[in-house]
Amino acid sequence: MNKSAVIDWALIIAIGIAWGSSFLFIKVSAPEVGPITLVFSRLLIASLILSPFFITRQHLRKIRENFPSILLLACINASVPFYLFSRAAIDLNAGTMSVLNGTTPLFAFIIASLWLKLRSNLTQLLGIIIGMVGLFIFVGYESLEFSLIALLLCLMASFFYAFSSNYIFTTKEIDATYLASMTLLVATFLVFPFTFLESGLHLNHPNEVLLSVFLLGFLCTGLAYMGYVILIKRVGPVKASTVVLIVPVSGMLWANLFLDEAITYTMLVGCLLIITGVGLINFFKDDLN
Repeated sequence: MNKSAVIDWALIIAIGIAWGSSFLFIKVSAPEVGPITLVFSRLLIASLILSPFFITRQHLRKIRENFPSILLLACINASVPFYLFSRAAIDLNAGTMSVLNGTTPLFAFIIASLWLKLRSNLTQLLGIIIGMVGLFIFVGYESLEFSLIALLLCLMASFFYAFSSNYIFTTKEIDATYLASMTLLVATFLVFPFTFLESGLHLNHPNEVLLSVFLLGFLCTGLAYMGYVILIKRVGPVKASTVVLIVPVSGMLWANLFLDEAITYTMLVGCLLIITGVGLINFFKDDLN
């Protein structure tokens, strides 16, 4: 395994660990803060921390030509899917949403093949299917919940994520760290007006809630999203999207460590299939040219 592959795998695992922890932080903070305010808070924290370091004067000189791409991604890769999953959470549990979010690699594969004409192979498609089956087994059929509107919202959000991954791959001329920072910053302004539908932003919360919101914004939304944009530009949309298959596995470990949630044999079998699927997708090269 060469140095480039090691970096790619390090990004995949690190992003999966960070996004997996987001379930823990959301579970602690969402009931106290409110879903819309939580989305705004995580975007605001990520923007305030990343923007000063990764948005330069040279970048701002090109803001006019880059703004259409930034605005599109702020909508379909941040604010809108964040809200769709938050809305779906009213009727679905986290396990069901993780299964539906696991369709992202399949959508990314289809879009990459039809739109960008990236030559992925049948082994990668098999890996996606194995990973999705593993995710289904991991969550367990008995724990799945069914609500047609909520299911459609999750599938729509997953499609947006997949489309965004392919679109980001086409923006080779835009610096990855700048693109990620500006996307989160613009998304913050888009979400802000909707916070008035809830109690609004304030600091009158328990310390563990405030810490969860901060880590959700800094680690899961800021650093992990930037890493994801970099990963897409390095390996393409299909391989990068396999991160979402690792997220439930990471979430399971975080929940076991901090919430004492049990790990079952069924979950371990699902994990094995997920890891096998991710391995098949990432060990076989697709044509990114």
